[in-house]
Amino acid sequence: MRLGNWFRIALVVPAQRAEDASAKLFELGCAGLQEDVVDQGVCLIAYFEDHDTQTAVYQACENLSSDLGCVSDIHLECVPDEDWTTSWRSYFKPVYATPRIVICPPWAPEPVPENGFIILIDPKMAFGTGHHETTRLALMGLETCVSGGERVLDVGTGSGILSIAAMKLGASSVFAVDTDPPAVENTEENLLLNDISGRVVVREGSLSDAEGVFDLVVANIISSILVPLLPGISERTKKGGRVVLGGILDREQMPFRQAILDAGFEIDTMLEEGEWICAVGQKR
Repeated sequence: MRLGNWFRIALVVPAQRAEDASAKLFELGCAGLQEDVVDQGVCLIAYFEDHDTQTAVYQACENLSSDLGCVSDIHLECVPDEDWTTSWRSYFKPVYATPRIVICPPWAPEPVPENGFIILIDPKMAFGTGHHETTRLALMGLETCVSGGERVLDVGTGSGILSIAAMKLGASSVFAVDTDPPAVENTEENLLLNDISGRVVVREGSLSDAEGVFDLVVANIISSILVPLLPGISERTKKGGRVVLGGILDREQMPFRQAILDAGFEIDTMLEEGEWICAVGQKR
């Protein structure tokens, strides 16, 4: 078995810091990222193509691990060339987020569920493949909020999965923003896969780059980023408009509820899965 240029690094990070760690790994040149929920948090396995960068990447991951307060060792290993495609693709299985919404990779499409649809996602982003609880919760929230014709804002779009779902549920338009260039690129690729690239506007930027007001705003982002954005989200949500706000740990529920109320929203329901929650609300 021939060892090639690929190598992978595995590290376990606290659940609430997984998204920050994922972004850093992509900055280091990660070409693919998978995640597993474990007892200590989230195990991130990052794949890199250039064997010559091993030492520099490993050192950067050690620094990252120290900054995030990780408790496990970092594991690095070379990946055999002939095993790369099989091992990478075999991880991504179809996910039934709801009885109507199925997420699957383009090489393994599932049958379209009755009265539902499939979302094809090329899994280059750690969050946004449907495997994480926060993504599934946000999709559940979207399903209850989109009845047809809504103008939707997707803040921190990631892989674009929520924008795609909103359109397939019947939204009239979606404006998607993300500060991370690889996320914007991945979103555009996934829009093409789902034949809706001309119907969703994607921008590299933040909430301030969205103009006007929207019928529905969805944001699936960790609390340290999401909570400061709530006043701005309120400004961009029309009176009586809906919000789907996820990425929050259940232990953060009480201060998160208060922050939502302070921003001018009422909470209709709080969805829960595992240690994660997602608020579905309405602007007063």
